Amino acid sequence: MRIACFLLVFALLIQGCKDKNTNSAVGVDELSDRDINISYEAVSLQDTTQVALQNVTIKDPTYKAIIEKELVLFYKKYNYQTRWLYANDASPLFHRYIQALDSLSSYGFFPQNYRQKELSEEVTSLYKGKDSLFLRKLESADKNITASFLLLSHHLTHGRIPKVGDETRIWKRNRPLLDNVELLLKLQDNDNLSQIIEALQPQQPFYKNMAIRYKELEKDTAISFTPFAITDLKKFAIGYRDSTIVALRNQLEQKGFRSEVQKEPQEVDSLLIVAVKQFQQSIGLSADGIPGKTTLNYLLMTPKKERDLLLLNMERLRWQNKDLGEDYILVNIPEYVLRLFHKDSLIFSTRVVVGNPQTPTPIFSDSLHYVEFRPTWSVPQSIIQKEMIPNIISSGDSLKYAKRGYKLYENNKEIDPSQVNWKEEGIKKRVFYFVEDPSERNSLGLVKFILYNNMSIYLHDTPSKALFERTQRAYSHGCVRVQSPDKFAHYLLNRSKGDWTYEKVREAMNKGRNQYRVRPKQHFVIDISYLTAWVDENGRLIIKNDPYLFDDEQLKILKKYENL
Repeated sequence: MRIACFLLVFALLIQGCKDKNTNSAVGVDELSDRDINISYEAVSLQDTTQVALQNVTIKDPTYKAIIEKELVLFYKKYNYQTRWLYANDASPLFHRYIQALDSLSSYGFFPQNYRQKELSEEVTSLYKGKDSLFLRKLESADKNITASFLLLSHHLTHGRIPKVGDETRIWKRNRPLLDNVELLLKLQDNDNLSQIIEALQPQQPFYKNMAIRYKELEKDTAISFTPFAITDLKKFAIGYRDSTIVALRNQLEQKGFRSEVQKEPQEVDSLLIVAVKQFQQSIGLSADGIPGKTTLNYLLMTPKKERDLLLLNMERLRWQNKDLGEDYILVNIPEYVLRLFHKDSLIFSTRVVVGNPQTPTPIFSDSLHYVEFRPTWSVPQSIIQKEMIPNIISSGDSLKYAKRGYKLYENNKEIDPSQVNWKEEGIKKRVFYFVEDPSERNSLGLVKFILYNNMSIYLHDTPSKALFERTQRAYSHGCVRVQSPDKFAHYLLNRSKGDWTYEKVREAMNKGRNQYRVRPKQHFVIDISYLTAWVDENGRLIIKNDPYLFDDEQLKILKKYENL
């Protein structure tokens, strides 16, 4: 039942992605089709030099240079006129902008980052008493409002964390839906700015539920409770007695994992261990039934930490904000699940194994290129150098991989591994290629799903089926292993070509020709994402483990904005 709930929750998430682009596409298209807004009330700037235009206050030093460049470009395209402030009063658009900043606080934005209070007070003071410096003050205020808006727009469409991931943990963000300068150029005074800003954000109910819970948790951050640790974890088993066991039971019950007491509340029993396992499974930890440090970190998570996780994951949703089309595939790494959708309806789902923390799966968007039955596997050089050659040397068996169906190549010629002196000095400087023949034992299994990226990341079958039964499933070298690849291939190809029955897929996998490639007629987008917290349709907060340790690292950067 819990798994079915998660499937429904994530179905709503992806349905929202489509809803977002259906709703916002009208607004974005309308803005794109507009001419540049012309206001007859605008005031011409007196000093149009780059130095003068860039003489503004920008509270985010990370993006200061970018915003200054966009600001100069904006005024150049706007014929060096004021956008927000006129000779006799501020434009309606300015007042709507100040109001819109209030509503954005529900989504984890901080109005002070955009100088909401200062700008409001500055404009009010400007029109109260005009003096000889009025025009100069008006120009200065208008430029500061423009800088504020461009910064907000940049945060909305590009995000607030300048660098996501590193050389090992690759994270590629999607391109924004609309250019910031173009957006401001085409806004009109009578536009509902709040609705336009809302349309630029992810529109899924999932995202909005997160915002509601985020605001609720802001009120609860003062709530505190006494943390605890099991006195002697090594003895934690049926029959172990300790006063902290009562606290463990209570905390599990608060999280929705109640266990009936079989003997005494302070004594460990089989039902308590089951409850601990169920909690561990719910967040993607190895379900060993032992309430160790990591388990208790999640079990004792404070409202403030929960709020921070929602803040971060709302930010992540904005990074992947894009049109997924009619046919799309979603893999959420912390959840270890793949889902296939057609017109926002969930067609198929299956468990996956993703990259281990040393060789993590990249987070990115791509498209399906083709399906290949009975594939060979050309082993990446990183695996050859770091694993295969050392294994041959340590085992003393030069035929170690030949016995498993691998052929060895050097200088584009097949060679006999028994004729290689694997212990010779400089053996790792030679460039070998290991190619595994198609078979049920092939590391890629009997079918793989090729994408367009240049990182050699794809989805595939695997002979190691036992790993799918584990709660924590980060074991691959980076590619995504699919538990039910035959069903996945059937749904992909039968929807596309119509004659690919499940039986035909199984025959291609087991009896078909080697490296048989089939290109779907439909365009399938695949989004590999990384969400560790969200809120379901019932308002329940779902939290998953952080296998690649992104959460604390990214939160450290994002939290700086609270006091910017």
